[in-house]
Amino acid sequence: MNIDITSTAVEKGIDLVKGFVEKLVGSTLEETGLLMSDKIRLFRLKNQIKMLSKAQEICIQNNISIKQISLKTLVPLLEYSSLEEDNTLQEKWCNLLVNIVSEKERFESSVFPYILSQLSTNEVIELDDLFEKKINNPFIISLKNLNIQNLQRLGLIKIVTSLETVFYKDDFGNSFDYLQNEQNKNLNYVITELGEEFVISCKIKKLDNEKN
Repeated sequence: MNIDITSTAVEKGIDLVKGFVEKLVGSTLEETGLLMSDKIRLFRLKNQIKMLSKAQEICIQNNISIKQISLKTLVPLLEYSSLEEDNTLQEKWCNLLVNIVSEKERFESSVFPYILSQLSTNEVIELDDLFEKKINNPFIISLKNLNIQNLQRLGLIKIVTSLETVFYKDDFGNSFDYLQNEQNKNLNYVITELGEEFVISCKIKKLDNEKN
């Protein structure tokens, strides 16, 4: 990958996102030092600029009003995301930032950037798939080809034993439960409430005219 490391290119990149960052933290870029420090390499800086530019573009296109967020949330997000080169995970980082800074959303937890930094591309894809299956089919789903232990460690999925009752709520708020077949002795996994919140926090809601 070719990276333009000239001072002019870096300065232009910073200028593109300077105003956006200052709105988020309520102070100047020079004061916060978010993008420039001795420990941040040039390729990390490029990733930060790329993500911030994309997040700014999404906010403009979707008419999203942004709010000031704490440095405790923003700094880890910028640090973790600057290490990511995979396109799928870069998109997740961008979506997470947009949702955190949106005035209409309530994703303010500093734990989500940490969780995302701990996941591989395959784990993120499998978790998204489990989330979609759970919405469309409220029964227990067995996971395959997934790093189960890591997702359990992060509290994103949980084991359901053969006789355990699992409670769900549908889109209308109605509660119901499902008792697994007594003859099914295999362990199954369901997405947790934290897992659902995390998946939603890394998605961008479609505009009403895009849904139709």
